[in-house]
Amino acid sequence: MVVSPHPLAAALIERLQGGNGMRVLDFAAGNGRNTAALQAAGIAVLAVDDEAAATAEALRDISGPFDATISTHGLLHGTYDAIALRIAAIAERLRTGGLLYATFGSVRDARFGQGRRLADWTFAPVDGDERDVPHTYFDRDRIAALVAPYFDIESLEEVGVDDVAGRWAHLAKPLQSAAHWFAILRRR
Repeated sequence: MVVSPHPLAAALIERLQGGNGMRVLDFAAGNGRNTAALQAAGIAVLAVDDEAAATAEALRDISGPFDATISTHGLLHGTYDAIALRIAAIAERLRTGGLLYATFGSVRDARFGQGRRLADWTFAPVDGDERDVPHTYFDRDRIAALVAPYFDIESLEEVGVDDVAGRWAHLAKPLQSAAHWFAILRRR
């Protein structure tokens, strides 16, 4: 099955067109749909798989600087503190002015408050494809505070993602009324 790149990956490709020698980090590359699209556009990509991306240490041995990072689900999963550590690790590997195109969970997502509560704003589903996977949800102010030490916000938009994430990613329990923040951030 051919899976289209995430809309943020498509937007990043469009933005980087003609950028000879650009290096992009695909953080939590999943099924590789974004990596493949970036490579097809002639962009050099280093993909970090989901398992390695589960901790900030995954980037310890990866040297930058990168011109951009794409993370369409690596910052959706985990506790607030774990996500904050990943943000810091990504920021350390981006050049000044480098871009982070990323998704974050939204408090408007139907799954917010559902499942096992792990902390304020963090819940783990008790069934389905993401059973026991922590999901932290954000409002606009919490995202701004999370990224403020490293990034300026270029764009922050809430988007319904039932069709974006697709049934291929949620086979056992398809998404219904899911919402993510689509963030475009610039490294200070």
